[in-house]
Amino acid sequence: MKKGNTTTIIIIIMILVTLISCRTNKRKAESKWSELPEVTALEKLKQTDFVPTLENLITEKKNIIYAPSFLFAWNKLEEELKSKVVVSDNNSLDFKLLTNSKSYLNSLKDDEYSIDVYIEGSEIRVQAFFNKTLPFENKLQKLENPIMFDNTKVSAFGMYYFDKEAVKYCKILYYDNDNKFILKLIPKDKQQEIILVKGLSNVNSLSDAVKKTNELINKGNIERLDTKQSWKYEISAVDNFAIPIIKFNIGTNYSQLTGQTFKTVDNKNHQLYEAYQRTGFILNENGAVVESEAIAMADSIEAVAVKHLPKKMNFEKKFYIIIKRIDKINPYFVMQVDNDELMIKE
Repeated sequence: MKKGNTTTIIIIIMILVTLISCRTNKRKAESKWSELPEVTALEKLKQTDFVPTLENLITEKKNIIYAPSFLFAWNKLEEELKSKVVVSDNNSLDFKLLTNSKSYLNSLKDDEYSIDVYIEGSEIRVQAFFNKTLPFENKLQKLENPIMFDNTKVSAFGMYYFDKEAVKYCKILYYDNDNKFILKLIPKDKQQEIILVKGLSNVNSLSDAVKKTNELINKGNIERLDTKQSWKYEISAVDNFAIPIIKFNIGTNYSQLTGQTFKTVDNKNHQLYEAYQRTGFILNENGAVVESEAIAMADSIEAVAVKHLPKKMNFEKKFYIIIKRIDKINPYFVMQVDNDELMIKE
């Protein structure tokens, strides 16, 4: 083989290797943004809490996280008991809310989550799981400089300078002022929506947050038709927004549910002796990821004793995240963000 031909072949091989390497690195980069971190026990976090239902009362100054996976598991466990659960005065408030809650209905389609049932003797174990990975059509801007969330510098993304492509996938649902507004981010899957809400007050539960958000959205739908107010619902060249990057993967056992004993209508006694939930979440310039799994385990037991002005839409203080299907009533992820414990410090 001539030397010139050999050199040409070597160059072609090098180009092919470079192209393959670039594609591999691109795939790694694309998959890396949506990869959840290792699981952290909720007990290790001081400023974050889970609620098993939207109706649970919440506290100020804490991040509060909800996903319906445990409700999916509990509902299926109730079905497997073949008899309706009877709540008594001795049951915990969390158990009563769990049994009565319907907020998991109309949140996900049947094929968007899985439920596995394992039965051994009188023991019933139910595991529920779902994952929603919601990349944006085009990446939003990763801000070079951190923003202040309360008094802490945290990494953020959004739109620092006007980007007509980004604007296509962002929508203002309500705007009163820079301390009270609702911004919607539209992922590639147009059947989903990521709603960010700042400025809600008198919120006693995440169901309150959802209700108040819907009321403001309805108000915004009316205002946008008013020529004097329509400017508030347009993202213009003088507007910007900044959102803290959030990333976590947290697991916990619900202490107020574990160990609860209860009867069913057929007069059988049961005990809920495992109530576990893990929820992971990512929100950054690439998109959002929500993943949640839950385990509910019960056993039959003998009777026992029971016990155009520029809009600066920066999420630099308490806000709420609501993620839902546009064709469903209830969300499949809601979070009160009230401190920086789950943010990336700089």
